Amino acid sequence: ANTGLMTMIAAVGFLRLVVIPETEQEESLPIGKKAFLQTIFGLSVSSSIINISAPILISDRIHRKRPLGRFSSQTFTRIFCGVSSWSPFFAAMAVVLTYVSDASLLWIIVAGFPFMLIGFIGVYLEARIRYPEEVEAFVGYPTHLSALKVPAILIVTVVLMSQLLPTTPILVLIAISALLVTCAVLILRHGMHGSIDRLNAHVMNGLPRIVNELCLFLAAGVLAGGISALIIYGVFENPFNQFDAITAAEVLAIMLLCSFCGIHPIIMISSFAPMIMSLNPDPNLLAATFLFAWHLGTCSNPLSGTTLIFQGRYGIPSWKLAFWNWPYAIVMAIIGAFWLQIIARAFP
Repeated sequence: ANTGLMTMIAAVGFLRLVVIPETEQEESLPIGKKAFLQTIFGLSVSSSIINISAPILISDRIHRKRPLGRFSSQTFTRIFCGVSSWSPFFAAMAVVLTYVSDASLLWIIVAGFPFMLIGFIGVYLEARIRYPEEVEAFVGYPTHLSALKVPAILIVTVVLMSQLLPTTPILVLIAISALLVTCAVLILRHGMHGSIDRLNAHVMNGLPRIVNELCLFLAAGVLAGGISALIIYGVFENPFNQFDAITAAEVLAIMLLCSFCGIHPIIMISSFAPMIMSLNPDPNLLAATFLFAWHLGTCSNPLSGTTLIFQGRYGIPSWKLAFWNWPYAIVMAIIGAFWLQIIARAFP
């Protein structure tokens, strides 16, 4: 059942070869307010394509210049996790489209992008109001408009292919688009021989690194299968009677509270999906709910991969980072609950 999910995750991993041009990696780091906005914008764009590789790349360079503290780490995790609300190349989207296969990718993007944008604006305004000194002295990462080319091409390619091939699973289209765009950009930049060398290096060294992620998704699939069996054979009673906008807000709140306790959103998705799908819900509304919960749950969860990476690489305790993000997650959950009511009525 999770073959398409794992295929997409592996295929999207190739995009890290082309999203950040090598010529930008040795530039001097900008400082100040403009650098802060430039950095979080670049992080949001690059994260939408190459997932966790983007905050690691940006944070590593900044950390060498000035060690990451509370302000930088909470900002980066919030911006990074926010991308999961809409990006078709994020692991969250692969998971959601696996469990809610009838959801429309275009509808999800239209619903999720404004929610991400609200969070982005909130992070920026809070930084300017609460942390003016940190913003003035912020050591950023150089981002250029040219960095938008590959993400824009990818998004357009996926949307067009989904319209031209409506019967093909969307996870397959995303995987094919990622591989085709990666190969095309590599050939334009490095020629055929250089492209083969880089692809070979990624296959030999890059792909094996996602084994832990794949094991997590496989385990979640087994959990979902078990819960489905319990419901089908009457061993476990479904706690939901219907799924509407109000229920969506309740599910969002429950998933966020579970994330506070250290339960990963994928476990909650694999648990809730079999129950709710048996009620014949609006798949788009359900998909948006799960993505919003992933956005808020991963940045506020002390055991999520995001917070654990910041602990391991930059010495910031994961429980502290999660706790720092709780106020953001709570406020955004309230906004998300209202937004779910609006999109359920305005875009049925």
